[in-house]
Amino acid sequence: MKTKTALAIAVLLGFFAYTLPLYADSKEYHLEEKTVIDIPVVGKITTKTSTYLSGCKLKETTNLKLHNALVNIVSDSDGKSKEILLSNLCDEIQWRYDNESETFNSLSFEEVRGNSELDDEDSEVHIDMESDQYDIDNLPKMIRDIQGYKKNINGFKARKVVTTVYPEDSDNRIIVEEYYSNSSRALSKITKAREDLNMKLGYNEDHIEGVPTLINVVYESLKKDHEWSRPEGEVVRFVIRLLDEDDDDIFTMKYDVLEAETSKYQEKHFALK
Repeated sequence: MKTKTALAIAVLLGFFAYTLPLYADSKEYHLEEKTVIDIPVVGKITTKTSTYLSGCKLKETTNLKLHNALVNIVSDSDGKSKEILLSNLCDEIQWRYDNESETFNSLSFEEVRGNSELDDEDSEVHIDMESDQYDIDNLPKMIRDIQGYKKNINGFKARKVVTTVYPEDSDNRIIVEEYYSNSSRALSKITKAREDLNMKLGYNEDHIEGVPTLINVVYESLKKDHEWSRPEGEVVRFVIRLLDEDDDDIFTMKYDVLEAETSKYQEKHFALK
């Protein structure tokens, strides 16, 4: 009798575990990211994103700052903006903070998908993607070095990849540095949750939401006609430098994962405030 009872309990527990939500977890994952872009005339632009994930809840707060005082005056702005998104991937509801009313508005994922479709229809920008746009013969000269050793980047052990791009008919060159790490569970969990969120919201493969997705879009485009590989893991640093003929910076962008940690769940981190 005891054996049958134990077997029944095991089956029940197994079924319960199987039916738990995909993100069921008593832990909390936290990520801090920073991107700095420096553009001639426009000046420096900084974005900082703080992300929390626990269970089905994914909350992202992004602060943007324009450092050029002249641009701020022309745009009649203080150069600062904030976006807060709280998504429930199980209930498929998203709350977005409205800066004017200082309240959160909720939409179902279905409504978000509908709004995205309307925005695409109303957009005046249409890009003609020619069939041979990514043909290998049209790609600029690129020299790529995937380094075998690891470096310490913001506390992450990461492999470095350096790609130098030589545009045709130009003395300029582009240097791209990528650093990949698979040593952070928090980073991998949040990356997966973001991918699932984009899929649930119906975004296509060309949708760009932050530097990591930009990198993925570029890789997928190049892989169509080019043998293009990269180390396993997620990007913890990404740097682009456009240099002129004297090797002076024309444009720079630097993305960093500053912090990725796992801790106990704290309800305040997912509050609508």
